[in-house]
Amino acid sequence: MKFLYSLMIVTVLVSCNKETTDKHMINGNAPGVLNGMRVYYGKVGENGKQQFIDTAVVINEEFHFDPVDEVEKPEIRFLNVDGSNGSIVYLHDNNPVEVKVNKDSIFSSTVKGSKLNDQFNTYKAIQDEYRAESKTFSQQRSNFQRSGQLEELNTLMQQWKEEEKLYVSQAKKYISENKNTLLGPIILGDLMSSKLIDPIDARQEFNKFSADVQREELSIRIDDYLRKIESVGIGRKAPNFEGKNPDGKVIKLEEVIAKNKVTLIDFWASWCGPCRRENPNIVNAYQKYKDKGFGILGVSLDKPGAEEQWKQAIEKDNLTWDHISRLQYFGPIARQYNVNAIPAAFLLDENGVIVAKDLRGQQLHNKLEELLGS
Repeated sequence: MKFLYSLMIVTVLVSCNKETTDKHMINGNAPGVLNGMRVYYGKVGENGKQQFIDTAVVINEEFHFDPVDEVEKPEIRFLNVDGSNGSIVYLHDNNPVEVKVNKDSIFSSTVKGSKLNDQFNTYKAIQDEYRAESKTFSQQRSNFQRSGQLEELNTLMQQWKEEEKLYVSQAKKYISENKNTLLGPIILGDLMSSKLIDPIDARQEFNKFSADVQREELSIRIDDYLRKIESVGIGRKAPNFEGKNPDGKVIKLEEVIAKNKVTLIDFWASWCGPCRRENPNIVNAYQKYKDKGFGILGVSLDKPGAEEQWKQAIEKDNLTWDHISRLQYFGPIARQYNVNAIPAAFLLDENGVIVAKDLRGQQLHNKLEELLGS
């Protein structure tokens, strides 16, 4: 669960009452091939990395941690097994748990023993089913692409869209049913990291959480992330930035906006194949609408030392508009605009307000015609 792993530095807090037992232990079962292997029990340290607390050895297909550390509130814990990639993740709430290790897929291992983890497992079962279907889909898509079976590929893509909708619907239902526990934010975060939910929809789901859940640290991190996205959302004023053009002159975004009716901020790089393939379309749009007030500021995410490649790409692709680059890859400007992949684009009106994002192909032409006329 990618989002969960990415937030491992967060202590897991839940709004349910803490369950207590006389003894906090882990009883594990592992396949015979793991006999003699070490199992590591750990948590997330202050530096955000795994910090091992204890180790055990698999003997006669069993391992034990007795006792384990006591916590005031539930926290994320790991179990790592020698020779296995990844970790078994569960929510430690001072209850004894039973672990069954799956040697073929560590992520499919099970942890049982508390109401909290039973709820967690219910969602993970849905997640695992979706992950398996996603793997099958990816394999089929690759096969159709390699063999040039475009009609079959089209049908497959449509079918997968419906499968994604079904999964998101199930996940949202589970979020609604767990708006008073941490499981709601965990599931929402997973949808966000998988890019299966847009920021507007994510905010609506977040607002369903109880006030207590919204105050949990995990929820606060989600809220902060959403606020960052919303700061460069449609209807917001584009934050100003500056950088040097190929001649070394500093250019500011606000200066480019001031001389145009519509401005496109185009995040790209010389090394980005999809960006280079889209460039002819942008050139065509620029030639068609530049006399009507359309301007572009190209922001290159080229890497340090790639100045010549950047300049050569501008010339080769005939990109005759303003350009800047700090040659810092996904550096401060990309982070300011929450750009994690390219191509990425923001279309601004004459006041610098974002009116559209990531328009490509004919979509860009249609929007420019709407804003500037044919």
